[in-house]
Amino acid sequence: MKKIVSLVSGLVLIASLIGCSSTQSSNGADEKIVVWTQAAADHPEGKMFADRVKSYNAENPDKLQVEIKNITRAGAGSGYIDKLNAAITANDMPDIFTLDGPDVAAYVESGVIGELDGYMTEGFKEGFTDAMIDQGTVDNKFYAMGYSDSGVAVMYNEDMINALPEDVKAMVPGPDEDWKWDEFVNLSRKIDEFAKTTSDPAYKDYEIATSLLLTDITAGAYELGTYYFTPLLWGNDTNIVDKDGVTVDGVLNSEKSVESLTKFAQLFKGEPLANASESEKTFHSGKSALAVAGFWYVNEIKSNYPNLKFRTVRYPKMDEGYNGLYTPSGSWAFVRNGQIEDEERVKQVVGVMEWITNDEAAKEYYQKNGSIPARVNSIDAIDTETDNPYYNEAWKVLKYQVENTNKARPVSPGYPYLSETFSKDVILKIAQNKTTDSETIKKYLDEAVKKIDLEFEKYGK
Repeated sequence: MKKIVSLVSGLVLIASLIGCSSTQSSNGADEKIVVWTQAAADHPEGKMFADRVKSYNAENPDKLQVEIKNITRAGAGSGYIDKLNAAITANDMPDIFTLDGPDVAAYVESGVIGELDGYMTEGFKEGFTDAMIDQGTVDNKFYAMGYSDSGVAVMYNEDMINALPEDVKAMVPGPDEDWKWDEFVNLSRKIDEFAKTTSDPAYKDYEIATSLLLTDITAGAYELGTYYFTPLLWGNDTNIVDKDGVTVDGVLNSEKSVESLTKFAQLFKGEPLANASESEKTFHSGKSALAVAGFWYVNEIKSNYPNLKFRTVRYPKMDEGYNGLYTPSGSWAFVRNGQIEDEERVKQVVGVMEWITNDEAAKEYYQKNGSIPARVNSIDAIDTETDNPYYNEAWKVLKYQVENTNKARPVSPGYPYLSETFSKDVILKIAQNKTTDSETIKKYLDEAVKKIDLEFEKYGK
């Protein structure tokens, strides 16, 4: 995220400050439990949190009442993080607050947030999807309750695909079929070749074969690049960092990583099939036939582009034989103030966290904001039987992935720096320089490893 890379160095100072004193309560308000979220009060997400808190207070009049504060994110999320870190530095933390899942480890490292094991209702943790449990676990201890999951699939413009020759149309997989990254690139190439020769009206606004939303990385939203494209490595049985969260040499720059990113880079070979400066809403406006699409596209297209006929298929695997988890997952989560010493208060705080992330809440969040449920028992709330077949298909694909193939992003105390470096110095550099050879890509990865290793020395690396 744009400014969150300063989080780690800032937390080093914060850790030293909070070590000098303890927090008995949130913001000096012993009589209430305070929750901070990154969602604007007038956003559907902010409204659903407010509704959930209101219902908690109504159902629990004999317990400490809950007050929610929605702090609008600025740009890539830095506004909220800046205010949160300022509150931490001032030793004036809320009882409960939200963090993006991959950033949890950095706050654990600094001693800011507290573990949840031992305070939760028996079996509550196990009700989360595996990806959500992995996201919230640091050193085998659970710290974060995800309130929603997420997903990324591939969408295609039905009119543009239907205009293709039959042999090219046959390259498009069904929504219940796996396919490989090589096949995705080959399909993109055939689409581009056709687009440059056809007068079919479906291609009148054609700009590029595939939308990758790389413009967000250019704008500083580095996390999107890592979220979208770490699966290129996962699907080839490698990663951007080892399981210890701090070792990147031999992992990020491994032979398998080079192989994966070289295949990704074929989108930029010759006449590029994707670029780092695509028009805004390229896929939505019929300027690209394909898109690597976040789950939020579903409701966005349904609400704002009702005439777009979009189809959805699974995220491509890098290695056809790979059977592990590989599709993008994860989202923001609720964590607790780790400086509260009153055990009774901690129990009440965790009880509130359960209320705003339980099965019922997960269903509400899907219904109000299209948020993929983070709870196993709530996934069936996803409605795939509406009167919109495009919407139904998209949710069937996303539902399959969240139940079967979704994987949490790596847990690392230095994740913000790791994410920015991978996204900016590898993914974006490949796209902007149209780099397609393995040797140069290996060079990019080696240079990224050196930078990350220097940053990670603070963790004993």
